[in-house]
Amino acid sequence: LSQQQQQQPVKLISSRRAMADPAAVVEELKAKGHLETTDVAGYAAVTKASRMIMFTGSKDGSPLTSWCPDCNRSLPVVMSCAQSSGIPVLVVGVGDRDDWKMDARGASNPFRKKDGLALTGVPTLLFMDAKGEELHRLTGEIENERDPAKMKEKIEEVLKKVY
Repeated sequence: LSQQQQQQPVKLISSRRAMADPAAVVEELKAKGHLETTDVAGYAAVTKASRMIMFTGSKDGSPLTSWCPDCNRSLPVVMSCAQSSGIPVLVVGVGDRDDWKMDARGASNPFRKKDGLALTGVPTLLFMDAKGEELHRLTGEIENERDPAKMKEKIEEVLKKVY
């Protein structure tokens, strides 16, 4: 993939329409303390709290750029759900494409390890309790969903169930 393809901008959307200013939504969530971003190294240092954790195909956890097309499609929906629910979200970058894909260096990615989170794909959305325990996980349900409205319904259903 070219450098430009690896860091495609994410278009934040609601279930009805594209948001006019994705950066403004990100800044609003950050200002409220409802959005944090980190990378592989910073994940272990994150404090435990009730939150959603979105693993995305980026080096730094940016909710605005990703090399992963499925992440580009799902991140806006997750940001919209965080905005409407008030549940904080942590966006974690799994690394560059070669740090994640199994045909390159992905087998050694710490998020793939069986004694860790054992992630099998991105995007992955975890729902955590205040102790840092995983309550629920969405992987293929958001990765394979092409309709943002249906994806949002799936996320909101889990939010109602676990929080």
